[in-house]
Amino acid sequence: MKKVDTAHFARFKMPHSVKCRGNDVYFAVKTADIEANAYKNDLYVLKEGKVKRLTALGDMGSFTLTEAGILFAAARTKEEKERQEKGIPATVFYLLPYDGGEALPAFTVNASVTDIYPAGESRYFLEVREVPAWKKALAEAEGNEEKAAAALKEEADYRVIDEIPFYMNGAGFTNAARRRVCLFTEGTLTPLTEEGRDCGILSFANGKLLVAEGAYEKGKMSLFDRLYLVDGESLEKEDITFGPAASHYGAWALADGSVLALVNTADRFGMNQNPGLYRYAKGQWTPVYTEGLCSFGNSVGSDVKAEGPSFGGSVPVRDGIFWFTDTVRDHTAISGISLETGEICRLNDNQMNITGFDFTPEGFVFTALEGNGGCELYCADRKGEIKKLTDFNTALCEEYGYSSPEYLPFTNKKGETIDGWVIRPAGYEEGKKYPAILDIHGGPKTVYGTCYFHEMQLWAAEGYFVFFCNPTGGDGRGDVFADIRGVYGGPEYEEIMLFTDRVLESYPAIDEKRVGVTGGSYGGFMTNWIIGHTGRFAAAASQRSISNWLSFYETSDIGYFFAADQVDGTPWTAMEKLWDQSPLKYADKVTTPTLFIHSDEDYRCPLSEGMQMFTAIKDHGVDARMCIFKGENHELSRSGKPKHRIRRLAEITGWFDKYLKKEEEKKNV
Repeated sequence: MKKVDTAHFARFKMPHSVKCRGNDVYFAVKTADIEANAYKNDLYVLKEGKVKRLTALGDMGSFTLTEAGILFAAARTKEEKERQEKGIPATVFYLLPYDGGEALPAFTVNASVTDIYPAGESRYFLEVREVPAWKKALAEAEGNEEKAAAALKEEADYRVIDEIPFYMNGAGFTNAARRRVCLFTEGTLTPLTEEGRDCGILSFANGKLLVAEGAYEKGKMSLFDRLYLVDGESLEKEDITFGPAASHYGAWALADGSVLALVNTADRFGMNQNPGLYRYAKGQWTPVYTEGLCSFGNSVGSDVKAEGPSFGGSVPVRDGIFWFTDTVRDHTAISGISLETGEICRLNDNQMNITGFDFTPEGFVFTALEGNGGCELYCADRKGEIKKLTDFNTALCEEYGYSSPEYLPFTNKKGETIDGWVIRPAGYEEGKKYPAILDIHGGPKTVYGTCYFHEMQLWAAEGYFVFFCNPTGGDGRGDVFADIRGVYGGPEYEEIMLFTDRVLESYPAIDEKRVGVTGGSYGGFMTNWIIGHTGRFAAAASQRSISNWLSFYETSDIGYFFAADQVDGTPWTAMEKLWDQSPLKYADKVTTPTLFIHSDEDYRCPLSEGMQMFTAIKDHGVDARMCIFKGENHELSRSGKPKHRIRRLAEITGWFDKYLKKEEEKKNV
């Protein structure tokens, strides 16, 4: 068997965004291209039991199914690419007929389109991104796009910001940029929502468009939105907002004229509260399910999956049941809620990481990871009998040696069972002592499962035990379990230490003096917290972390509301509380050699967070190293440039090798 290396993630094919048309299943496949240092995305179809690739240029964006064929955005001609490079907002759509042939240009929208919904022949509802600076430059250039683009480039050396948030992770500086819903027909773009509001399309079905509208009041983004029901023909708009303090996560018009919506009221557990399912009819909202146990989404981690929409595009209701992907402890289920009784049912209860699904005439089709395999296409009948449909990664997984996670639960101080796992080193030998790495998930409202995780398999291949758990604060067990507002670094820290004790007791082959700790985002926060509260770990790697809630509050794209909600205070109402829960406060107690991994365009956990902790422990005489990735953001470990992901893993592994391995182990592995 071959050995997993730092580039192994790039060998996986990642199907996603599954959508059905009758018995035919259309989906995209994402692949990493190390040589080009980029990702490719192509369209496939499963027809009559056979998989066929429909595009081969790797340039396909998202796609939608229309009556005439598959519609997708791409920049293919020299002119289209040059226009894009100059910064001229334009989106070119290509149409690929269902019966085969070449994809041909269908139409061009002179705007940056972020979503599209077919609404009849040559008629589309669009979500476009509007930037006032472009509109101003275009007006001053009297409509000359070339001159407008050139003028904007001359002003690119400085930025003016007058609102918060002024940037968003993965989107760059977004000051004054807004999404606007428009109707596009016969080459004409007609706005349907007001300028200056931030509007997104939630769905278009049964002739009705559902639009969520956010607002910026006095230069500050509202945390809540309004919900509008728009008639697809007359374009008449009705405000059906659930309430003044509500966030609408999804909404769908049903055939009977009612509307279903997922709504977070944040009234009991703050912004991380699970949404409830409600129904709107005859001017009234009534609850369908509000128990707070369902996540209505997939938060199971993996670094070899591509996320697609949680539903393929149709209304997610069949036979009176609302269907959705749901995180259940350590896996993803396709769950359903009866619209009549509110009762929950689940299609599957196996260890899968389901990234998206759609209905078929017989049941469901979905993309998922399972065990040590990569992402594949599956189908299930209405009774839940599951069948694997593709083998994109089967040969790859059979070629390499993987170590399966071994379940190791433990009990916390409340008497709750906490899920944990241990991965043995590849080629494990009885009687031999090994180093180990504790890996902590992000979020904190996410989870680990048993599906393939490249970084963990790499470390196992390099001779490490790897162990991980889902402590309090994570997803998949309801609102009460996930609620750690105001006590970050408390119960979950205790549980992670209890788990470490449990692992060392259960696996005597681990050398307790050669154990390291790592994690990213919230896992980076916890790594920083751990090294300031215990010296039991011989090395640490803190990734895209939080070190100081006071600075995070003012610099993160979500800081001013996330910190206030999760730490339960602001710098003006609870400065001591924010400081007490900041790992930086305890940096003078750190003795653990620590590597810091950060990206210079990480606006979620800004670069300054890693720099502060690095400087503090370096100033106190602790060995530290920092690796900063240029042009990357918070998603470095999952969707960063392939070469950067390889370097990241090499940095972390090299750091642990330096402090956790004996000289003879460094030579033999």
